Amino acid sequence: MNKKGVKMVISAAGMAICLLCGGCAGQDTPDTEQNIGNVITSEQEGMDDESAAADSDSPAVDYGICPSGTIVDKTLTEADMDGLFTAEAVPDEIFDRINGVSYVENENIGRDDLRYLRLLYCGFDGETHVGEMITNAAIADEVLEIFRELYENDYPIEKMLLIDEYGGDDDLAVADNNTSCFNYRVVASSTKLSRHALGLAIDINPFYNPYVTYPDGVKHSSPPGSEPYADRSVDFPYKIGGKDDLCLQLFDAHGYTWGGRWKSVQDYQHFQK
Repeated sequence: MNKKGVKMVISAAGMAICLLCGGCAGQDTPDTEQNIGNVITSEQEGMDDESAAADSDSPAVDYGICPSGTIVDKTLTEADMDGLFTAEAVPDEIFDRINGVSYVENENIGRDDLRYLRLLYCGFDGETHVGEMITNAAIADEVLEIFRELYENDYPIEKMLLIDEYGGDDDLAVADNNTSCFNYRVVASSTKLSRHALGLAIDINPFYNPYVTYPDGVKHSSPPGSEPYADRSVDFPYKIGGKDDLCLQLFDAHGYTWGGRWKSVQDYQHFQK
């Protein structure tokens, strides 16, 4: 495994600590004057001990429930890895987040058909991050397998948030280069249900792997600003389908269709079953 110890910056409420010292302004006595700089009172020792205890008792981050994007601040064992690549039935607190946003009542897929995944990814900053994703139950285990191998080989992914963080708006999510799967929606500019609506399609680093169409014969790249990355003859970071690209290799090996090979349009971010 290529991953090494990783760092995390954790914000916490500040604690003001008043330190006692000899010779406080206006309070000097002959006894304290003789012992300034030489004596630490038992009260000060007690305060130091309590401060140290408070630091050591700071709660550890629970990476199983922390927000997506959290940086992992520990060296991971194999057992840690197993516990951080998991799939489960969609918990109530997650369903509350997605209900009415990426999920709506429908006749095509139900809550029981979906799985909630916790996984790790190597961010553009080179750090290990916690990610989350919702997929169809049928592909949950193989998605975990693919993303674990990507992580262990330091494959960079910028973000991995549920699409609900963008109000279910796919345009906002891809513009923010977010990697995600489930979103009950139709294909853009159509009435056809997207494979994302069934949790059977994943978009990866979409800003650098845009959706390319040809309205009236004119090449158009989505999201806005992704035009330089629509030219796949050019080599650049985060490009899917480049020479020896591990991402494409893994999805190919698991039998996924890559939108970058489509003829009438190209969806370079998109893998589906």
